[in-house]
Amino acid sequence: MQKVIQCPCGAVLQGEGDDAVVALAQQHAKSAHAMDLSREDALAMARPA
Repeated sequence: MQKVIQCPCGAVLQGEGDDAVVALAQQHAKSAHAMDLSREDALAMARPA
């Protein structure tokens, strides 16, 4: 199932399933915001696409 996360900065991250969208969110958080994002926090923001 496609999942999507909308970052407060406006970025929209979409991946196939939890693992993919979590990886995208963690990569985005690190590169764009210099922060570590936990799997739990990423999943809390994820919604079905």
